[in-house]
Amino acid sequence: MKKWWSVLCLLLLATMFSAQTTKQEERPLFIPGEVVVRVSDPSLMAAMPSSKSLGPSDIFVVKDTTGKDVNALVDELQSRPGVIYAEPNYLYYASETPNDPQFSQLWGLNNTGQTGGAADADIDAVEAWDVQKGSADILVAVIDTGVDYKHPDLAANMWTNPGEDPWADPNDPTSGNGIDDDNNGFIDDWRGWDFVNRDNDPFDDNVHGTHVAGTIGAVGNNGIGVTGVNWTVEIMPLKFLSSSGSGSLSDAIEAITYAARFGAHVMNNSWGGGGRSQALEDAIKFANQQGSLFVAAAGNNGTDNDATPNYPSNYEVENVLAVAAIDHEGNLAVFGSGGGGGICGGCLGEVLPVPGSNYGATTVDLAAPGKNILSTTPNNGYQSLSGTSMATPHVAGIAALTLAQFPALTNVQLKNRLMASVDVKSGLQGKMVTGGILNAFKAVSAPLAAAP
Repeated sequence: MKKWWSVLCLLLLATMFSAQTTKQEERPLFIPGEVVVRVSDPSLMAAMPSSKSLGPSDIFVVKDTTGKDVNALVDELQSRPGVIYAEPNYLYYASETPNDPQFSQLWGLNNTGQTGGAADADIDAVEAWDVQKGSADILVAVIDTGVDYKHPDLAANMWTNPGEDPWADPNDPTSGNGIDDDNNGFIDDWRGWDFVNRDNDPFDDNVHGTHVAGTIGAVGNNGIGVTGVNWTVEIMPLKFLSSSGSGSLSDAIEAITYAARFGAHVMNNSWGGGGRSQALEDAIKFANQQGSLFVAAAGNNGTDNDATPNYPSNYEVENVLAVAAIDHEGNLAVFGSGGGGGICGGCLGEVLPVPGSNYGATTVDLAAPGKNILSTTPNNGYQSLSGTSMATPHVAGIAALTLAQFPALTNVQLKNRLMASVDVKSGLQGKMVTGGILNAFKAVSAPLAAAP
């Protein structure tokens, strides 16, 4: 049961404002020495020759040339008889969008109705980017089929192991020095690890992992392809799923443990299947102890996870955040054969009896865009895929973006901030704990959004 999250949200409210914030850009909030006032009688402004009417007869801007602090000037004017209110002359800025040529197709980040869906059925990424665009200090582990670390839209955001000597050729895993420089048991793991083939090349020989990585952190504003939720971030590629999209429990455990030991802030887990494993749950608990948020896909069977558990998203560990998928209308997504959602990239070859997002009033936490999602694919490609696998990296990306803005958050505080930052939708209520779609702008903005 996951309803304990609301109690923790209340605790987060008490601690949120003590956290340090890291702004992407420190831009002025107002014009120095200028205050906007409204007065009960415009004739009062005759005593202020430096004032100017703003159109409405009772609203003026007052300019101070003495160098007085704006807040002090506001207090002084507010105390005068006849002044209804006084406030700084605030500065506003155009919302910044990236110059990536295919950005307009990313309805999940900014839905204008461009794909025939409902405008604003998205994560409000553009609004969030006015606050925070991401940080190279935040590490997201993509535990998947690997990642094309050479992709021009990903390369600048790929993690490298600081304890390992770089490869002589940054794109050739055989060019390492053959030494386990950091003594972690993995030789030349400069770019991560391939747990399937037991080597140091986590290159994606499927499509899935690279697609996931692009949603999290395709480089923003680089004039190439798409942009991720984070313009800047560090992506750690860990391959435990083979070219066919299947992987073992033992390899999953190793990948999670590897990421946790390197201090991954967020783990993206767009995979599922098998049965309940105590060993896998223990690995997730270890990740929790190390401070990692474990973001997991709810599954693509169109079934109720309350009745039929889906793992790993159903583990009742406090760092697990289970994600459902929505379409461009803001409804629980259907996809795959018969669902009209194109290729089901989150299905990994699975035959879907009911091709749609899983749900669960107590076992699925929130939703994110997951149908016809355009992102990066290996060998410099781009492709649209559907599935809760595509929704999960939207959430992992927002988690990273939020942590860039509030780096003092613990993983549990981060989880509960995200769960308190949804847009509640009537069609999703009763289908998941929060009943809503995660909103990036709410997540990176203070004060904390009210819990639904």
